Amino acid sequence: MTTVYPTIRNGAVLLWRHGWNSPLCTVARDAQNAVVYGDELVVTHRNGSTTVYRITPNGSNAYPLRTLH
Repeated sequence: MTTVYPTIRNGAVLLWRHGWNSPLCTVARDAQNAVVYGDELVVTHRNGSTTVYRITPNGSNAYPLRTLH
């Protein structure tokens, strides 16, 4: 899997690849915190919920697996 890391800009989670100058994708909105664990992205939202996303093997996208309220 490609190494990616998240940043948050104006509440949006952006996935970046090391060495690139533009994000690969925007994953979530209204985010407060985002952390990558292996091939999963865990996003804590401002409303208190947490969503776990699976990052695709090439790192260009992520899809939601589950949301905890």
